[in-house]
Amino acid sequence: MLNPGLYRNTFGDTRPVIVAGGDGSVIAQNKPARRLLGSGTGKYCWDVMGELDESESLPCSEGCVLRLLAAGMDCSHHTQFKLHGQRHQLSCIPANGVVVCMLSPMGSESPKEWQALSPREQEILLLLADGETTSSVAERLGVGESTIRTHVERMRSKLNVNTRAAVVAEGFRLGYLD
Repeated sequence: MLNPGLYRNTFGDTRPVIVAGGDGSVIAQNKPARRLLGSGTGKYCWDVMGELDESESLPCSEGCVLRLLAAGMDCSHHTQFKLHGQRHQLSCIPANGVVVCMLSPMGSESPKEWQALSPREQEILLLLADGETTSSVAERLGVGESTIRTHVERMRSKLNVNTRAAVVAEGFRLGYLD
């Protein structure tokens, strides 16, 4: 499973980087990118990135490099996506007729076993992150407000935080939220 620790353990502080030429083909990649994706030189960038197994919401599509170059140097593209359940960011930056693409983990660490949220807690966390209140979450889920308060208290305990806002912040940091 790819996670932020994989980058530090396998690649040190170096992130996987691919450079795509004006036609979208990979003209260079660093060692971490080759380890993660295999040799991509000569292949289209969107095909190389598309080989990331179990990725969700990856923005790559045929011609994406060409569209980014046409938009100009001030139009870099930063997209968050999930890879093996962990949040990552793909940054694609046009510069002098090429696009530099870098993959970075988003969270500083993965959740510890004791920080694992149940599917119901994750559902409630998502609604809290969207700005819902205890009463609106209870209404949407068809349960009592006391049930929601109990779930929130359990999340606060698991994540070792004191407020709902901190629960949401930890949710982002640990990759539960996009």
